[in-house]
Amino acid sequence: MKRIRAACVSLDFDLRPVIAALRRAGCRLQVSEESGEQVVWVWDESQVEPVQRLIEAQTRGELIVPENPAANPQRGYAQAIVALIWRLGGFFKSCPLASTLAALCLVIAFMSQLGRDLRGLEGLFFPPLRYSSFSELALQLVDPSLFVRSLTPALLHFGEIHLVFNLLWLFYFGRQIERAQPLLLVVMVYVATTLAGNVAQYYLTGSNAFGGLSGLIYGLVGYTWLLGVMIPNSRIALRSSTFLVFVVAMVGMALFASSSIASEAHAGGLVAGLVAGFCVALWQRSRSGLQS
Repeated sequence: MKRIRAACVSLDFDLRPVIAALRRAGCRLQVSEESGEQVVWVWDESQVEPVQRLIEAQTRGELIVPENPAANPQRGYAQAIVALIWRLGGFFKSCPLASTLAALCLVIAFMSQLGRDLRGLEGLFFPPLRYSSFSELALQLVDPSLFVRSLTPALLHFGEIHLVFNLLWLFYFGRQIERAQPLLLVVMVYVATTLAGNVAQYYLTGSNAFGGLSGLIYGLVGYTWLLGVMIPNSRIALRSSTFLVFVVAMVGMALFASSSIASEAHAGGLVAGLVAGFCVALWQRSRSGLQS
């Protein structure tokens, strides 16, 4: 196909807005220099008039030169930050509880240097209570301040991998649950599984030197799996194969890394999640039965 001479302008004429506009419109063009002028070539007769009209608009100053982000890195960074905040805002809207919890964990991780410096944060550990039986320990946690402290170990993390993996699973399960169920119910599930995991860890080991979201994560594993099994159309589900992987991993960590892993918290959270899933499934079944 023969190229067509669409227009020619002087060398000091800024053709960048014209070229950008034409390329966005899918126009094939070429610019060359001949006899001290810039020549615009096209391959379609119908594109000659648009080229000429755009050049006239550029002459009047009605076209804007597209800004190169590399030429103004600060503007590029600012746009990237705004886009990130916008996306995070949308994510927060879809799962506000998990997002808030993740933000708190990140703040604590920053303050403690990922668990390497816990000075001033000792109050986040499980309260050092004396007990001779489980009932005695449970009764002490009726105190509001002690109850809150029984939950705060979930905010502590020790190392990058510990933090990243917990947050990834938190968002995986959190988005699914918070989109499908009332937030008050989700709060109760989060609190119950976190509490069960932390209490099990302290009761069975006698040490409060632990932290992390593992009890909650395993609670959500049990909750989503059993709820999906009992109510398949609940929009909450976890494959049985994935559930089995979590259980095998929990057992493996208990056998081979028990000194560095809060295995009791995993087991306590899982049991609590299964119980919560069973109770919620029965409740939802009764509601659907009454409505029908």
